[in-house]
Amino acid sequence: MEEFYFVVEGVGRMRINEQTITVQRHGGVLVGPKLLRQVFNDTESEVMWLIIGAPEAELEPGEEHDKKLFYPIDPKQSPKELNGIV
Repeated sequence: MEEFYFVVEGVGRMRINEQTITVQRHGGVLVGPKLLRQVFNDTESEVMWLIIGAPEAELEPGEEHDKKLFYPIDPKQSPKELNGIV
């Protein structure tokens, strides 16, 4: 699915495939279909995101997108910037 990420408050950090980016307040990022994506916060400040998604294609009733195509294998998997941080 295509998703748009917009930082409402704070400074956001996100991973898109193997690249990590910083998104300033009122900045946005459009992430295309089939790209791994993950927002995270490795700062002491809070961040508020607005995330809007649009399905890539119509799904049959009861069918779901394969989330492994878009998100880390484990939803609690941290990006490398947070490895070792509890």
